[in-house]
Amino acid sequence: MTSARNYDVILTVADTSNFVTGNTVIGVTTKTTGFIANVNSVDKQVKVKLNNVLQEFATSETLKSNSITITGTANGAINSSNLPFQANVRSGETTTATTTITSIAPSPFIAEKNAFTQNPVVSLYEIYYPGEWYPDNQAGNPTGDGTGRGWPNDVPIRFADIRAELAADLQYNVTYDGTSFIPFPVDISSIEQSSDGKINELTLSVFNVDNIVTALVEDPYLVGNCTTNSVVAFQNGEAVHGIDPRTVNATPADVGSAGSEAFDTLTRARANGLAYSATVVGAYGRANASFTKTQCEAINGTWQEGKPDSRDLLGGVVNVKTTFANFLDYWPEFSKARYVGDKYIEVLNALPYRVGDNVRGLGTTVEATIEKIEENKFLFLSNSLDNKTVADTPIVVVNNDADPESYIEDRFKIDQLESLNESVATFGLVSWLQYFKQVVPKRKYYKNVCQWKYKGEECQYPGPGGGTIPGTSLSANTSPITAANEAGSTDADDVCGKNIQACTLRNNQIHFGGFPATGRTIPKQ
Repeated sequence: MTSARNYDVILTVADTSNFVTGNTVIGVTTKTTGFIANVNSVDKQVKVKLNNVLQEFATSETLKSNSITITGTANGAINSSNLPFQANVRSGETTTATTTITSIAPSPFIAEKNAFTQNPVVSLYEIYYPGEWYPDNQAGNPTGDGTGRGWPNDVPIRFADIRAELAADLQYNVTYDGTSFIPFPVDISSIEQSSDGKINELTLSVFNVDNIVTALVEDPYLVGNCTTNSVVAFQNGEAVHGIDPRTVNATPADVGSAGSEAFDTLTRARANGLAYSATVVGAYGRANASFTKTQCEAINGTWQEGKPDSRDLLGGVVNVKTTFANFLDYWPEFSKARYVGDKYIEVLNALPYRVGDNVRGLGTTVEATIEKIEENKFLFLSNSLDNKTVADTPIVVVNNDADPESYIEDRFKIDQLESLNESVATFGLVSWLQYFKQVVPKRKYYKNVCQWKYKGEECQYPGPGGGTIPGTSLSANTSPITAANEAGSTDADDVCGKNIQACTLRNNQIHFGGFPATGRTIPKQ
């Protein structure tokens, strides 16, 4: 995955009823399509990621989306999900979510990117251990058949790289969407593309102060399995091996494969003194957690390493979110309180603050507005802060522009550990598609030739018998059209010429299987 934006535009609409996050929308007039990233019913706004950034919605046009709901059972629990609206809606599906676009605005991220002056850029790095148990499933449980282990509390490792002029920007943790990141010197090489379309291998360099990275990459027990005194937990349809029974607060039916075998699996483990313990769950950070090597040996279990050497972190995941400082939960630079009084506060340094800023003590909720600043240390406030705000409490500036959805995201797999010394650790990264040897695009980009089967699933033209073109409000041409794009006399003459003109004559150009915007008629082989 490379540089995926969360959303592109904000549509203010007349009515947000039946518009659901994750569904697809289409502009009836412009035929612009995209996915709903977020629905704000209060402000009547729909955030949309465009399928093609060259497409644009138009003010006053009708916006449609599918609101069909399927209700069924999964693992004994009610599971509801919404089907997305597609441009090729099939017979039997109905489009019921309809509204009018009243105004259009670019996403705050795009607006900030295009501004004449910009706030500091913040890159947020998450480094995950490799293993088949990444990522967790929807219930937060590890997945797989025993070739990895559940993440300890300190994983993933989170770093923030802030590109700004003030040294103060690097002194405090950065919080974005409720998640804290440690300001840390991190550098990633630029993404470049070769002439054959392949993305170059990237390098990630991390400052190795206090051997923080060395400890991460030299964990010899990164992957493995506790083969005795463990249980096989059945979670969301997946059998997870090597689970510590002290973290399984479940009935026998939820453990093992089924029936008596499940009962015996859990019973045998708990017969060895491994009864459920909330304390152990807290130490792991989650229920249904797997053993580490140390924990396995502590209960006289047998540990089997899945991989003898994990120094290279092969298969590890690096997730990068890039945003701007003004979208963070609060600004990274702030000072601490030396004394808190009634409607005023003395801080170590007043430089990060301005008159008019709303401030609060970190971890508290009561806000106050700065009305005056004196002697570079006294902040006079509109009201008193929370009584939990005492000396040494960080005083953060409340960011009313914080936006957890204003970012672009890149995800890479760790291909190798290129170098490691007391100063820097350097990792080789490859794109997600390269790692799994996937080829994109899946089909060739022909400029003028349609690759679909005439009247097939992708084409969807109903034929000269008439009817509405699926995904549009246009009626199909009822006259037979020959391969030469001329009117025919009988249905037998209805032959597609496999070009954009043939689609246009049929009012079916939305489903044309070529790429008219490409620069070559015949792609380079």
